[in-house]
Amino acid sequence: MAIDDTDLLAYVDGELPPERRAEVEAEVASSAELAQRLRAMRASALPYAAAFDAQAIPPVPDELRRRIRELTSRDSRRHAGRYWAWPKLAGAFAAGVLCCAVALRLLAPGTPTVSAAAQVAPWIQAVADYQQLYSRATLTHVSEDPQLSMRIINDLQEADGLRVAVPDLRSAGLSFKRVQRLSFNQQPVVQIVYLPERGEPIALCITRDARADQTPHAQQIGALGTVAWRQGNLGYVLLGRAPTQTLMDLGRRIAASQVGNLYG
Repeated sequence: MAIDDTDLLAYVDGELPPERRAEVEAEVASSAELAQRLRAMRASALPYAAAFDAQAIPPVPDELRRRIRELTSRDSRRHAGRYWAWPKLAGAFAAGVLCCAVALRLLAPGTPTVSAAAQVAPWIQAVADYQQLYSRATLTHVSEDPQLSMRIINDLQEADGLRVAVPDLRSAGLSFKRVQRLSFNQQPVVQIVYLPERGEPIALCITRDARADQTPHAQQIGALGTVAWRQGNLGYVLLGRAPTQTLMDLGRRIAASQVGNLYG
C-alpha cells in the first residue's frame, strides 16, 4: 500500500495502528526519499498542544468592563430613534476604535507601540511570537536526541546550504533540548531551544541575513527579552523570559565564539 504524507504525519504523531506503523517503517527503510520526508516532518513537529495548555488566559480587567458598559449604554440612548444617520455611524465607529485602544492598553501593559514594533525585523517578530507559546512545561519531558539533532544539522547544510552549529551553553546553566528547522517567507529558520535549571525556556534562532555584520543589541518584544546580531551572512537572535543583561552577556559570548559546540 502506498505511503503518502498523511501516513507519515500520522506516524510522527503516533496515531497509526501497529500494523500500519510497521508498514510505514518497512517502506521508509527501503526508500531514501521517504526517509528524508519523514526526517523533515519530525524536524517540523511543533509542540502546539503543550504550549497552549500552559498558557494562562488573563481575566478581562474591571476597568475595561466598565468602559464597554459606558460606551454601549451611551450608544443605546443615542440611537434609540428610527435609524442611524451617517454622522452617528461615524461616531459609533470612533467609539469602537476607542474601545479597542482601551482594551489594548489594559490587556497588554508594556507592549511596544506600533512605531516601536516596526523596528523589529519581521523574522525576529515571528520567532518571538512563537517563543511566547513556550513554557517550562513544554520542554520538561523533551529529551535530547543526538541522532536526530545531527540529521537536522546535516540536512540544513546539504539541503539549505545553511551551515550552523548548536552552541554548548551548559556553562551558563542551560541544557540543550532540541533543534528544529522552521520557515519564514520560504527561508529556513533554525530554532535551538534550551532549558535553564530554573525559569522559562531560552531559544537561539538563526536565518540567512546578507546585511553587514552587527554587534549584539537588546530589545524587548512583549514579555520576551531579545538580543540580536548579524555575523557572516547569518542573522541571530537569542530570546526568552530572562533578564536583559543575562541574555546580552550570553549573546556576546556566542557571537565571540567563546562557547563550544554540541553539534555542527
